[in-house]
Amino acid sequence: MADDVDVLLKLCEEQWTQCRQLETQRTMVTNFVITVTAAILAFISHKGFVPASIPLGVFLFFLGLYGAVTSEKLYERWQFNVNRAQNWCQRINELKPDAHLLELKSVADEGHRHVLQHIHLHWLWACLHLSISAIGLACIIVILTKMA
Repeated sequence: MADDVDVLLKLCEEQWTQCRQLETQRTMVTNFVITVTAAILAFISHKGFVPASIPLGVFLFFLGLYGAVTSEKLYERWQFNVNRAQNWCQRINELKPDAHLLELKSVADEGHRHVLQHIHLHWLWACLHLSISAIGLACIIVILTKMA
């Protein structure tokens, strides 16, 4: 039975490694999007919101959407890995009931409950990217208003 537990622990460890990798990927995508956004905004503001900058505003709009969709997909993959790990932990708890793994998890979870728990982190990531889309749209509107 110890062999089964060792295999399950190794599988859980792999899932958590995958979760960390997904968070790193989300961070890298976000850093790229923010860096490109800053460069484009600097260029647009330096040029003075001229009609030639409309494609850059459109690019910003779609860059923000890309970031939001990518962030949500990475979150979906993260949840997939977490669900796998939780199922394997459930099995470990069945094989080793004296360890009380699920009871200890419940106690730890209960101690963590507070108001901000209802704000999901992936929503914050998505909002950041969607705000970049909104900035791109705002740039387009400013340019078009100046043209009229």
